[in-house]
Amino acid sequence: MQRGPAGRSHEARQEDERRPAGLHPDPRHRPQLCLARCRTGRGRGVSGGRIGVIGRRALLAGLAAAGAGHALAAPVLRADNFGLTPASAARRNGWIEVDAAAFTANIARVRRLIGGSRLCAVMKADAYGNGIALLIPAVIAAGVDVVAITANDEAQVARDLGYRGRLLRIRTATPDEMEDGLALGIEELVGNREAASRLDALWRQRGPAAPLPVQLALNSGGMSRNGVELAHAAGQADARALLALPGLRIAGVMTHYPGEAADDIMGQLARFRADLAWLQAQGLATDRLLRHTANSFATLMHPETWLDMVRVGGLLYGDPGSVKTDDFAPTMTIKSRVAALNPYPAGQTVNYDRIWRLERDSLLANIPLGYSDGVRRSVSRGNRPEFPAEQRPATQVLIGGRRFPVVGRVTMNTLMVDVTDAPGAVRLGDEVVLFGAQGAERITQAELEANSSAYGPELLAVLGASLPKALKG
Repeated sequence: MQRGPAGRSHEARQEDERRPAGLHPDPRHRPQLCLARCRTGRGRGVSGGRIGVIGRRALLAGLAAAGAGHALAAPVLRADNFGLTPASAARRNGWIEVDAAAFTANIARVRRLIGGSRLCAVMKADAYGNGIALLIPAVIAAGVDVVAITANDEAQVARDLGYRGRLLRIRTATPDEMEDGLALGIEELVGNREAASRLDALWRQRGPAAPLPVQLALNSGGMSRNGVELAHAAGQADARALLALPGLRIAGVMTHYPGEAADDIMGQLARFRADLAWLQAQGLATDRLLRHTANSFATLMHPETWLDMVRVGGLLYGDPGSVKTDDFAPTMTIKSRVAALNPYPAGQTVNYDRIWRLERDSLLANIPLGYSDGVRRSVSRGNRPEFPAEQRPATQVLIGGRRFPVVGRVTMNTLMVDVTDAPGAVRLGDEVVLFGAQGAERITQAELEANSSAYGPELLAVLGASLPKALKG
């Protein structure tokens, strides 16, 4: 038998290469995954700077400082990178505090709810903007053994910070992502013959190896996005071809619900069961198979959908969506500071387009956040006749535990707040909360959505990609 370094057989080393990083019985034999490697082109390093406590600007600055050679030395993305704490983060123009204790409590609440079903923690979009590097330690501590991601850099951070569980990609990957994801032990989502064949070809290129575990997506829910459509002959032919690929093992079958109407969800669940039965008749092995359809809403409202596993995202970050409940604590607080306080006379206008005219002598606070930081321009407030009161966003921020209105246009780097009604109470450098709690007051996600005419998770994901983050406390 051929022997390699340290007397390990060639076959044993091949088996090690097939294991996800973090799952090796002997840490000396783990493939070395280093986020410091960031290559141009099709390199396997990190492709972006949106993870953990690193702000986008900080990563770009680090890359620029490294020079323009073939291999760029990107900073390692770690929870302590750049030394950001709530105290040091507060020296920035804006920052996000992430409450890991609330995240852990939300995991526990979901587990109590679902009983014997398995929990998949959805951490796509850099943990919904909270920073996967900050929260994966809580996932590890809680023993959550399945995590859903979308990007390879999310998977890379999870592995480098010690996560040993299963990583499921919950969108269709590009060919390069599939190839680079092999070393990370990602279970790819397959929903058509071409993508599955591409993954099978990658398996063949690796030489003798166990089949790759994948998650088969069905269009039973009607999303028409990732899944095989078994209601017509072409989809059935794709499914048969996919099941016959020797390099893939169907480790799970899933669908996704596009809406929240109870009748629709129950109908789609029934169709999923029928589609699953058809697959079994075609030879799908069901031993160790994970069946999963439930998102956060279905997990809360429809226990019938729990099956073997639930995929929960929003609830873990304190967002119950349309369900009225206070059982889940928000994990994110968005903050800035008062950069300047200036008095202006009645009749002056504020910011671009003169949409806000001061009706009295006023004291305005300059807050150094704008749409380049992810604050939507649509939260701007005007009081001219063409902005009737019922159509004005009621955008407010918290300073000293009190609410104050945003006035005028939000600009690229600045928004203005009227603090006239609190003479002497607001000072230079005071903390400002744009989302989250301060004292007894809270700016809620529902407020953000109403005032910006945008979807809450969209807003928070963009803000999370733009601002530096630090763990609370």
